Amino acid sequence: MFARRGHARAQGRVRVTRSFAPLIALSAVLLLAGTQAASASPSIDAKRAEARQVQSQLMTAQSKLEKQIEAYDAVHQRYVTTKAALHRNRQLLAVARSNLKQSQAQLAASLTSAYKNAGGNSVAYLLASDSFSDLLDHMQVLERTSSSTGDLVKVIDRYQHEVAGREKALAQETSSLHGQVQEMAARKAAIESQIAALHQREANISADIKQMIAAEQRRQDAAAAAAAAAASGGGGGSISIPAPPSSTLGGQAVAIAMQYLGTPYVWGGASPGGFDCSGFTMYVYAQLGVGLPHNAAAQYSMGTAVPRDALEPGDLVFFDGLGHVGIYVGGGAFIHSPHTGDVVRISPMSGWYSDTYVGARRIG
Repeated sequence: MFARRGHARAQGRVRVTRSFAPLIALSAVLLLAGTQAASASPSIDAKRAEARQVQSQLMTAQSKLEKQIEAYDAVHQRYVTTKAALHRNRQLLAVARSNLKQSQAQLAASLTSAYKNAGGNSVAYLLASDSFSDLLDHMQVLERTSSSTGDLVKVIDRYQHEVAGREKALAQETSSLHGQVQEMAARKAAIESQIAALHQREANISADIKQMIAAEQRRQDAAAAAAAAAASGGGGGSISIPAPPSSTLGGQAVAIAMQYLGTPYVWGGASPGGFDCSGFTMYVYAQLGVGLPHNAAAQYSMGTAVPRDALEPGDLVFFDGLGHVGIYVGGGAFIHSPHTGDVVRISPMSGWYSDTYVGARRIG
């Protein structure tokens, strides 16, 4: 391991290569609006304004959907309750019809008895009626029957009117509620479709912003590399990074980190097969017996804080709201595993990295 460190120190000068802005979610893009204002182009600002507008529309649509769902639930519950009441009423109607049939039989028996006891006048009315309902309309029959028979006829008539009336009312309400349920379901589906379209638009804007930021970062990195080359006498785009002292823990960490230049970025990676940003710093310091958590924000709680103007090789440097971490190597540069599609590389702490710089921690 120490032989490898010596080889890394002997390299002396390390070429600074371009790095891309990390892929970030739309919400993170909006949070960075203030910190990147100085370097953001007008087109990026316009995209961010469009993204904020879409988010506002999403909030409004979500609120409408919530209210529509509540209204739908209320009407649907009334529909279910009314359907149940209609079912119960139809059961009552079946019972009423059975009672009606029995009552009709009793009335027929009563009229037969009246005919036998009071002559043929009552049966004349009976024979003159075309139907049972017609018979009920002949008040003369009621007048010629006994009071108990008259009461029976009234009960029959009440059965018919009450049950039939309830059946009609419930059927009408059920039909009306069914229509309302369908209408509200259609409104709910329309709002959900609107929300889906807004989410797609939000994703498209997010992708556009990422591409624009990446392009801007490439431009800034190229300008920084050119400026560094000019300052160092035109060294072909390279800057001088002094070999870190092997006597310090940080210097040893830099020497180990240099061995993995070119290692691909792997999400969740923490081995020479591939690293993400915090997996890389965790692995490097693990080789020195120092345990770090596999999370950039959690690593920010380790060690001691270091001012930017007092950075030393091996210090952990943090960016993008503690969303990214690397190891300072000296000369205003740091080594890190940037993002998907990239490799472990050295980048200058300028441009986007300068704008989103959070702080540094010294380990050991």
